[in-house]
Amino acid sequence: MRSGALAIAAVAVCLAAVCPAEEKPTLRATWAMPPACDPFGPVRIKDLAEELRQTGYRLVIAIHPEKGSDYAKHVYPARDLYVINADGTGLKQLTHTPDKEERAPRTSPDGRWFTYNYGDFLVNARTLETREVGGGYVWAPDSKRTVTCEKRGIVYTDMATGETSTPIRVEQRVDIADMSSDGRWFIFEIRNFRGTPYSIDFMPSTGGPIRKMPNHPVTAGECHPHFSPDGKWMCWNGGESLSVRRFDPSLPDGTDGKIVTLPKELIGQDPCGRWSHCGRYIAYVKIPHGGGWQAHSPICIVRLADNATITLSPPGWIGHHWDYDWLPPADE
Repeated sequence: MRSGALAIAAVAVCLAAVCPAEEKPTLRATWAMPPACDPFGPVRIKDLAEELRQTGYRLVIAIHPEKGSDYAKHVYPARDLYVINADGTGLKQLTHTPDKEERAPRTSPDGRWFTYNYGDFLVNARTLETREVGGGYVWAPDSKRTVTCEKRGIVYTDMATGETSTPIRVEQRVDIADMSSDGRWFIFEIRNFRGTPYSIDFMPSTGGPIRKMPNHPVTAGECHPHFSPDGKWMCWNGGESLSVRRFDPSLPDGTDGKIVTLPKELIGQDPCGRWSHCGRYIAYVKIPHGGGWQAHSPICIVRLADNATITLSPPGWIGHHWDYDWLPPADE
């Protein structure tokens, strides 16, 4: 009798251990380190919203109500930060500062933290506990430091202590947009550089020479570059839309020359993309070609495999450049 009871108990324990795993979505995103990206992998679920729901991805976004905006005078209500599921559900307000702008969130490579206001504040991505730090906008791959390029040179800030490194001298001061996952390269844009009004450029993190990437065939202005989490791809505003290409610094110009440009009618101008950790999706802001970039617009997500899109920000709420980034699932 006792052995039978023990057997039943053992089965119950096994079922308890197995069932929760079976109930979890099969496409659940894992924030694996090092990252492995598959930008053009096959579509897994036709309905993009359902696919994103199953991944469990969240985003932190900075948005404000369209009501009260005066585009002609460039007047907009102050933005607050919100956390939202990647399928557009579960909007949760994080900051409540009606007289102060909160913007530019940036997630650490390991997904444990995000900063906002260009590194001024540090937030625990799981608990949303926040503290003021005074770091930089771009994270180093170790997820412990942020980095900026100041007049003195490249400076790292320890996000736990606030201590800064000895500056690394550079050829010229640049606004660093991102750092590769191996910690070897910075990417950015420079205006009126080496004969072109717009260019995407990169340099070693040790402060070596700046290298210019070839311009997009559609010479309509290029900006806002971003590395994929594994550092093997980059996206940027090019060809009047969102463009993607491989990043290979071993090549003379850092790229094999092959460019994928998403349909501009679908994406809009100046999209400023941010990659998901798996590299399958890019968040962007959709600014109509008929309007100016000063007008804030909806935050959207595109799946690179088939160009399917979803609007993330709620109706009547709008965002702007760099005002969004990805977060791991809540239980990750």
